[in-house]
Amino acid sequence: MTSSPTVTSLLRGLSVLEAVNTHGPAGLSQLVRHTSLPKATVLRMLESLRHAGYISFDPESQTYRVGLRSLALSNSVSFEDQMLEIARPVMARLRERLGWPSDLAVFQHDKMVIVDTNRKLGMLSTNRTIGSRIPLMASATGRAYMAGTSPQERSRLLDMLAASPDPFEQLAKDRPAAEKMLAQTARRGYGLSNQEFLKTNRGAAVAVMRGDEVACVINLIAIATLVSMDEVEKRYVPMLLEAKAELEREMASAPRARAGEPLRVVRRSADGRTRTISSKKSS
Repeated sequence: MTSSPTVTSLLRGLSVLEAVNTHGPAGLSQLVRHTSLPKATVLRMLESLRHAGYISFDPESQTYRVGLRSLALSNSVSFEDQMLEIARPVMARLRERLGWPSDLAVFQHDKMVIVDTNRKLGMLSTNRTIGSRIPLMASATGRAYMAGTSPQERSRLLDMLAASPDPFEQLAKDRPAAEKMLAQTARRGYGLSNQEFLKTNRGAAVAVMRGDEVACVINLIAIATLVSMDEVEKRYVPMLLEAKAELEREMASAPRARAGEPLRVVRRSADGRTRTISSKKSS
């Protein structure tokens, strides 16, 4: 079957929507830079998404942000409740100790995706919400994940990212530099990012393991003008490592659902509320 121009157009539209979700409110030039698409293409996609209600435009600031209709896209998305149920009290205690917000992220296709967060809206200049996608190479979250994977999976991801147009994945094009950075991350046991993804922030992250696989990643985000990189490592990373160890212990002792048993899952509605249901069967 030959590729269809319609499919290409759809993928470009989704790329623009993801950029608005990750970097918005953002102007046209910023979105062109983040998507690596032609300016005319980005503008056409923005107008289509705006007319459909997926994004909104502020004429005063000339910026785009995610619209209310985008929230409907997550209505049927569910995650196994077991991990979130275990992680939420750990994340809440971590937030109290750190004084800075943290996210819980999992790997999906070519990015890390936030599945839970203890941040509050407005607490940082750049707010990331559930569903936000985070690059692998430029973020502490992505680096922690890649360093925790097997050598074979890490090599596969580097091959994939080397072909990516995402400017935040450009380090993968320099294979020796990328492998050196990930080897350092693995030796340390945590990932770091010093204003490389979000210019105003410094970050650290740890991979939470379940057996030989990375189950999720916990991060912290601190404002660069208030916290030095040295302070992030010496003061806050030990707290992340303690939360990682606690979550790994809890996950290791939690029974896995057996075939035929209902899985409790969390459904998030358009107003942001969650409810636990038990109607989904494991396969």
